[in-house]
Amino acid sequence: MSTAKGTALVTGASSGIGAAYARRLAAEGWDTVLVARRAQRLDDLARGLRAETSTTVETVVADLSAPDDLARVAGRAAGEDIGFVLNNAGINGYGPFAALEPSLLRKVLDVNVLAVTALARAAVPGMLARGRGTLVNVASQLAFAGSLPPGPLPERAVYAGSKGYVVTFTRTLAAELSGSPLRVQVLCPGLTATEFHRSRGEDPVPGR
Repeated sequence: MSTAKGTALVTGASSGIGAAYARRLAAEGWDTVLVARRAQRLDDLARGLRAETSTTVETVVADLSAPDDLARVAGRAAGEDIGFVLNNAGINGYGPFAALEPSLLRKVLDVNVLAVTALARAAVPGMLARGRGTLVNVASQLAFAGSLPPGPLPERAVYAGSKGYVVTFTRTLAAELSGSPLRVQVLCPGLTATEFHRSRGEDPVPGR
């Protein structure tokens, strides 16, 4: 079923903020493209959305730190039907900076910085051409907490830095596009009851 509102692409859609956005968007009449790494969780969410809303739901299993997967999702974000993009996928990468594995550091930057930028770049030109569209990038309150001591917050130099980039990038892009019909927003959640921290064996902490 096609809807008048168009299609919303949601990354990190298998749980937490991404899944909540997907449910809300579908309830408002958006078709959705759900992107995440966990196929079964995506399938479960898609099945529920189809049953509850009768909207069209696509699932894309992808790891946004993998160049081929990112290119595939970017291609979908550039689709003519895309009217809403939520860049929600993220990796925390907490830990003392001097002890972070280089592979983890790279993955945090690939997902939290490169993927956000690449998907925005893929979607915005088409939105401008069509004269409508919304881009929401998810950052974190930790983007503003760089000078606070680690306890009770985690060591977070790379993660907080990556989210600081998302804030500055989104605000600057919003200013650049202020004369256009596009809406560009950054979301900076604080403490949120999601699986984001527990996926690394951590308790939830302020700042998502």
